[in-house]
Amino acid sequence: MPRKAIAEKTASSDFKLPIINYKPTKRDYIIAAVLALLILAFYKKSWFVAALVNNQPITTAELNQQLHKKYKEQVLSQMINEELLSQEAAKKGIVIQQSQIDEKMKKLEDQYGGAETLSAILSQQGMTREDLINQTKIQLLVEALYGAEASPSAEEVEKFMEDNKDTPEATDSAKFREIALEETKQEKLSKLFSERFQVIKEAAKIQIF
Repeated sequence: MPRKAIAEKTASSDFKLPIINYKPTKRDYIIAAVLALLILAFYKKSWFVAALVNNQPITTAELNQQLHKKYKEQVLSQMINEELLSQEAAKKGIVIQQSQIDEKMKKLEDQYGGAETLSAILSQQGMTREDLINQTKIQLLVEALYGAEASPSAEEVEKFMEDNKDTPEATDSAKFREIALEETKQEKLSKLFSERFQVIKEAAKIQIF
């Protein structure tokens, strides 16, 4: 056959890639899983090793086990209380807006000389800004739930001022009255919340595993 005819025949033919019927075996999957773990161990050491002491590892699993044993009850109890409080607020249609939290945080920052100073104080106390934000939200929920019932009477404010008349704040009468009003309210609110929350907790169905 002439060369030209062969070229034309080849060009006109359909070209198909060979079909490879390859199915991964169980061994292939195991190798892939091992490789993935090795890559994770290299790039995410903290997921597996918490510290090295003279090249001897303290694993993250060991650390988590110790933390779980020492702090589980305390942390879980706090989380349960916060969830119960959130559920009680939801029943009454109470929603804390981000703007309310931001306003409270701004007041604290102004009180302590700025955001950086406040963060430094929190760090000294083993807290983070996120911890404070969470506490602020809880405080706002408590105030929204029971604040109206905790308003102090004039007699209670006067008694506070009389009991604390020798403090430096007492020199400014107007400011001292504001302090007396706020302190008396917070004291009543704390007592009222303790009583009401105990009833809520006793009525709740709580399962701990």
